[in-house]
Amino acid sequence: MNSLKKLMSNKNALLSFFEKLVIDVILFNLSTLIAVWLRFDYSLKISYMHIDDPYGILENVIFIIFVLILEIPTQMWEFTSVKEISDVVFVVTLTKIVSGVFLYVFRSEVTWSRGAYLISWIVAILLLAGARLFVRVIKERRNVNAKDSLVRKEKNVLIVGAGDAGEKVIREIAAHPELNYRIVGILDDNPHKKLNKIHGFPVLDRIEGLPSVVRRYNVDTIIIAIPSASRQLLRKIVSLASDTPAEIKTLPSIWEIIDGKVTINSIRDVKLEDLLPRPEIVTDTSDIEKYVSGKKILVTGAGGSIGSEIARQVAKFGPALLILLDKSENGVFRVEMYLKEKFNYVKENTVVCDIRNRGKIFRIFEKYKPDVVFHAAAHKHVPLMEKNPDEAVTNNIFGTKNLLDAALNSGVCRFVNISTDKAVNPTSVMGASKRVIELMLKYYTDKGETIFTSVRFGNVLGSAGSVIEIFNRQIKETGVLTITDPRMERYFMLIPEAVQLVLHAGALGEGGEIFVLKMGERVNIMELAKTYAKLSGFKVGKDIKIKIIGNRGGEKLFEELWGESEITERTENPYILRIKTSADGIYDSAEFFEKLKQLNEAANNLNFKHIREIFSEIIPEAKLDGTKDEEETR
Repeated sequence: MNSLKKLMSNKNALLSFFEKLVIDVILFNLSTLIAVWLRFDYSLKISYMHIDDPYGILENVIFIIFVLILEIPTQMWEFTSVKEISDVVFVVTLTKIVSGVFLYVFRSEVTWSRGAYLISWIVAILLLAGARLFVRVIKERRNVNAKDSLVRKEKNVLIVGAGDAGEKVIREIAAHPELNYRIVGILDDNPHKKLNKIHGFPVLDRIEGLPSVVRRYNVDTIIIAIPSASRQLLRKIVSLASDTPAEIKTLPSIWEIIDGKVTINSIRDVKLEDLLPRPEIVTDTSDIEKYVSGKKILVTGAGGSIGSEIARQVAKFGPALLILLDKSENGVFRVEMYLKEKFNYVKENTVVCDIRNRGKIFRIFEKYKPDVVFHAAAHKHVPLMEKNPDEAVTNNIFGTKNLLDAALNSGVCRFVNISTDKAVNPTSVMGASKRVIELMLKYYTDKGETIFTSVRFGNVLGSAGSVIEIFNRQIKETGVLTITDPRMERYFMLIPEAVQLVLHAGALGEGGEIFVLKMGERVNIMELAKTYAKLSGFKVGKDIKIKIIGNRGGEKLFEELWGESEITERTENPYILRIKTSADGIYDSAEFFEKLKQLNEAANNLNFKHIREIFSEIIPEAKLDGTKDEEETR
């Protein structure tokens, strides 16, 4: 009834409402005339019509009441669907049942034909539903005529999926001629659907037949209309389409489609995250809420890809205070604005600070007294840290040490450090610095009540400086994708997935552990480049070139999530492993911190060769070769 109230304030809408109501009432009464005419051999028996007698008036009143309750006149006839038709059937049936009771009870007082009454029920449905379908057909015919008048070249479209979503996509395309889409057919793996048609378009073949169908019908666009499609199926379709010129689009996943609505605006490009070689990670977050809700949370590196996502996810659990710390004013400002605009979240405080500023770090901890710290601030670019190893030492290691000391001093309950797979058997300065931090947290575990935990994972899609960001820029600017080695493989996760598991690992920590996120299979970077080019609408070799540039320094061919001396064990979370044993007992506490002191002196003196030597002493499995230029003291 809310819609009816709104109509009262809109003159045009009110007029349209009453026009449709009057038409429905006329058609409803016309059905009675037709029914009597049919029942009595094409003769109108006036005494059987009961249109203007008390019972006819009562039937009309009942009909109008039900029509108004279901807001039938608010429906737009040009968009008539099964829902609108079912509403019409429901209203007519209900009217005939209720009014029929009155007619039956008082049948001795009126001339009444049960046959005519039954026929009138059927005819009323046909007339009311037919009027609506007629309007829709006229609209679609006009769309077809408009489509024929358009001068742009039509795109031949192949639909993959002959289910409900595929049917809705076909209907949407038919309703939007301005798209210039011409459907050539449908693919589906259900053998019972082959040679059947949906809205006149045939199911041509199984999905395996995609390449031949694309060539035979000169397909320009492939639309994957399977919202529940697994990533394996998406990878299969993309692989089959890789040698064709057709672009690929898809519908959102089933979790993204609300109330079953599928519109032409739902269709989007296939994204690389759709193709990750593992299922989407979905977890229960109750354990996170227990240690985050109502607590004061500090996030370092809050302006970065990981830190900002931590801030966004933590905000949902209602912390008492969220402290966003970053040395980048622009990055942390964007996160602050996002939280205020998207979440209306105001229980936060933004701090611009370099974690190397020990004095300010201590004052921040003393002022806010955080309960939980998520430490994401770090220099992460491997080639840059190879050229500037002093920065990796002073920022990553000693910036973290400032935070650890401040956390102990102020009584932080939990400290969760973001580590990397590059810390395993490190071949880079960046990886070595993160491995030293993992060891340092173990030594800090016995210093106080704070629970120190490290969480190790690989690359994330969409982060600043990630391979996808680089590919995207190179496609736009040069048309040349650069690969260090065609054999190179990496682990990948989505940023939201990785962060959610980081928050889970924080709940699991008991002190000194290293947790590892299960990231599925490694992805070959060469294949990733080819797939990305394809999904961007280009063909490798024709539109896009791939150039092998060689190792940029410190880069591994194959990343590892744990070393040979490390044994993993399962945790309560199926996506998180715990490192059970690790070769970290090389030094006692005093010897370890003495090495850190030497490392700090080498960094302050810009003695890059000595930095690598000390790293190799602390981490025997490290292989830090460096180049001649990088080893020279600046």
